[in-house]
Amino acid sequence: MSDAKTGPAQDAATNQGAGPAGANQGAGPAGAKQGAGPPDANQGAGPPDDIPHLHPAPPAARRATGYFMILSAVLIWGGWIVATRDQVGHVSPLDLSVIRYGGPALLLAPVWLRRGIVPKGEDWRLIAIMATGWGAPFVLLTGTGLQSVPASLFGPMVPATLPLFVAAWDRFAVGTPIRAERGIGLCLILCSIALVVAPALAAGDPGVPRGAPFLLSAAAGWAAFTIAFRNTGLTGLEATAYTALWSTPPVLAASLVFGSDLPALPWGEIGWIVLSQAILSGVGAVAAFAAAVRLLGPEGASSFTSLVPVVAALGGWAVLGEDPGALGWRL
Repeated sequence: MSDAKTGPAQDAATNQGAGPAGANQGAGPAGAKQGAGPPDANQGAGPPDDIPHLHPAPPAARRATGYFMILSAVLIWGGWIVATRDQVGHVSPLDLSVIRYGGPALLLAPVWLRRGIVPKGEDWRLIAIMATGWGAPFVLLTGTGLQSVPASLFGPMVPATLPLFVAAWDRFAVGTPIRAERGIGLCLILCSIALVVAPALAAGDPGVPRGAPFLLSAAAGWAAFTIAFRNTGLTGLEATAYTALWSTPPVLAASLVFGSDLPALPWGEIGWIVLSQAILSGVGAVAAFAAAVRLLGPEGASSFTSLVPVVAALGGWAVLGEDPGALGWRL
């Protein structure tokens, strides 16, 4: 995987210029004339052609890698929803944010130390949008929403709406036309969301409308991260590092002001929160999603997030005892 500035094609172009003037050109008749020696000598002057990293990955291989990355992210997110829904019962969203971003900021310190607090060559405003959209506010919003909304409804309200927010930005802010097949897919996603959420709203549980605005705001922030990231030259790992780095100081300051219950938690509980929030969700899923955006594009990567509700519903049923009904998710 390569980021936008160091794509495989550019690597290949760099390697073509790495040898002497006639080294790579000496492979054909024209190169034989330009080279300093016989054709064989010129062919041997450059690196051998069978080294894999000298050639761009075929499109099929890039797509396969992108699919693997986005499906990995989907599985982690589905599990993270269930874990967060369980954790907010006894841990505040602010404490979860401290671990969710403080952990990755420390783990990925070599990444951001190498490029600086503001990565060289990048627009700091895009980094700020990424940190705001998928940084500390995201976990605070989702944690608050999950205090009253079951895990089975988180999927339809947040990851499933992500492609809708991205498409709305592309159409109304950028002016990119929505292709017919994409429009059909978006309509199907919208109908699926309505089939799940409408019965829950009709059931009259006051927790659902109370938590829904927080979850929809989190989805809009996630879309902002996706759009900002695609306009940077950061790799997936760098995007993860800077999102965590820029999010940590605000949540630490808020924790000092409002207090924290983390010191009172058992070590086993803290270890589970670190694994689920910091390592898997904070590093693994964000890096995998960012890599998928590079390989599949924001449109292709965001469309897979509509699978998260299925994983979350199955996890909510298996772990939290939330029973899916025939139409929608029964509360």
